[in-house]
Amino acid sequence: MRVAPGVIAIWMCAIVAPSIALADTPARDGLSLGFGLGVGWTAWTWPDGEHRTEGSASGNLRVGWALRNDCLVGLEVWGWSKSYSIEFVPENVPARIIVWAATPAVTYFPGDAGFFVRGGVGVGQGRADVDPDPSVDFPASGDTHDTGLALLAEAGYEYQLTPHQALGAAAHGVYIALDEPPFDDVTSYGLTVEFNWYW
Repeated sequence: MRVAPGVIAIWMCAIVAPSIALADTPARDGLSLGFGLGVGWTAWTWPDGEHRTEGSASGNLRVGWALRNDCLVGLEVWGWSKSYSIEFVPENVPARIIVWAATPAVTYFPGDAGFFVRGGVGVGQGRADVDPDPSVDFPASGDTHDTGLALLAEAGYEYQLTPHQALGAAAHGVYIALDEPPFDDVTSYGLTVEFNWYW
């Protein structure tokens, strides 16, 4: 007898979903360390008025302390970088963009389960290294940077691997208030796979 793929998928979900929902959560009762790797899309405005959105690798690091098993406080450091060529006449201009933020953050696990939300307020910076040929009259050149207020929002789910280790996935958004060319209110969003340890 042949079984339809949809039936197999439903059957697998019926077996796996309860085990995830009922899985124990890590023992969050002290120091916590973690990092995440993924992809992000960052938007800013060049001095010529062009609004750009670029995708590249992103990552984060965190250290914190559990006030309760469902609430952690700590420091979250996020970063994004990309090197590419800006289309320009008479020739393209090489550029490298680095954006980062460091925010004291609170992580909350509603119902002391795997789902979590995280928010933070801190400082962020955008840095642009633009190297046009001397014959190219591009409106920006050299290494420029600006620093401003940073806001972090994140939501995700983590699954216990061991009593003190968890694997998770999260979606994040970062806003950095910048007004120094070539940056104008940087925004970024993306997805990460996260690894966390609790002691």
